[in-house]
Amino acid sequence: MSESTLLPDDLGKKLAKRVDNHLLKNERRGTSEKDIFDKKKVMDDVLDRTSIMTLSKLINSGTIAYVNGVVGSGKEAKMYWAVDRDGKDVALKIYLVTASNFKKRKPYLVDDPRFTRIKKGTRNMVELWAQKEFRNLTQCVKHDIPSIKPIRILKNVLVLEFVGKNGTPAKTLVESEIDENDYKNAISIISQLYKKAELVHADFSEYNIFKTESGLILFDLGSAIDIRHRNAKEFLQRDITNISRFFVKRGLTVEHPSDVMARITN
Repeated sequence: MSESTLLPDDLGKKLAKRVDNHLLKNERRGTSEKDIFDKKKVMDDVLDRTSIMTLSKLINSGTIAYVNGVVGSGKEAKMYWAVDRDGKDVALKIYLVTASNFKKRKPYLVDDPRFTRIKKGTRNMVELWAQKEFRNLTQCVKHDIPSIKPIRILKNVLVLEFVGKNGTPAKTLVESEIDENDYKNAISIISQLYKKAELVHADFSEYNIFKTESGLILFDLGSAIDIRHRNAKEFLQRDITNISRFFVKRGLTVEHPSDVMARITN
């Protein structure tokens, strides 16, 4: 029976066996299973046969060596802490193929001129959404915008830079103490996205920004659209208003969102 015809249970066992072999090698070096791979947690959370096959391919190709477990979960995706063959932490973002929320995301794709062909079906939508985020992040890196760095995309799985230490993600803006510089930097990121990368985040908020020692780092760019999208300016205004509201709630004085909008778009 070929890998392409294996049943989900068989695929799970195949991946688990590969992981077990890896664990055995590490045990000989004095490293425990707990340190290497929370196998039960990962296998319980991996959703379907395609996701299992994708993880297997990432291991076989050397993109990742092993997975430690879930570090974040949302309606559309789950984030895993993984390690590559060089021992460097990486993040896996696995989009949920069963997520009904993607039906609501279609307008973010339909009117984006970069995506002219959209196949029907939830899986196709999910994989296109993953490709879209990878492309948006690549565009940000190209224009030196402070954002999480993409490493690889394979079907519904994104391999990303891990922002944090020892498997603990960096704190987001909403989890951090903030000051006036954070506000200025957040607005600067919105402006850079629009003027340099020609993107609008379309979901810009205190939940999608890491605050690190080196500054703010933007992530979760699946919603980001090309500025030629017919609703680009509407989404831009919403991004500015939402982040301004957050800083006001934290007691800061901010520039009027309309003035920020005018300055960015003129």
